[in-house]
Amino acid sequence: MLLALLEILTAPLWWATPFVLAATTDQPPALAFAWWAGAELLLTTPPLLYAARRRKLPLATVLLNVPCVYATKAVNLVYAWKALIVELLLVPLRLSRGLTVYEKGRADTPAARPVLPGVG
Repeated sequence: MLLALLEILTAPLWWATPFVLAATTDQPPALAFAWWAGAELLLTTPPLLYAARRRKLPLATVLLNVPCVYATKAVNLVYAWKALIVELLLVPLRLSRGLTVYEKGRADTPAARPVLPGVG
């Protein structure tokens, strides 16, 4: 859980790295982004290749879906930050009830009417 929390907190910093590099160094933005994209691909590709080999998936299909990995990362980051803010900040301050309210049974089904003997 601590590792997931660390990833949630550091992901925006990692995604902002090319902009920070371009702003704080004399590198052009395109070169800073190229370095960042190369590092990102070096970190992302090996787990994908391992998973493709282990699950016996076609390698070309997995590599063609690499852009989808980044879209998924962005969506997951948004929901992770929402959960982080709501559950660790708003709930302890009693400003929210949390993201999930657990109810016993199914709240969306109407109550069953009792069956009377002899009526049918």
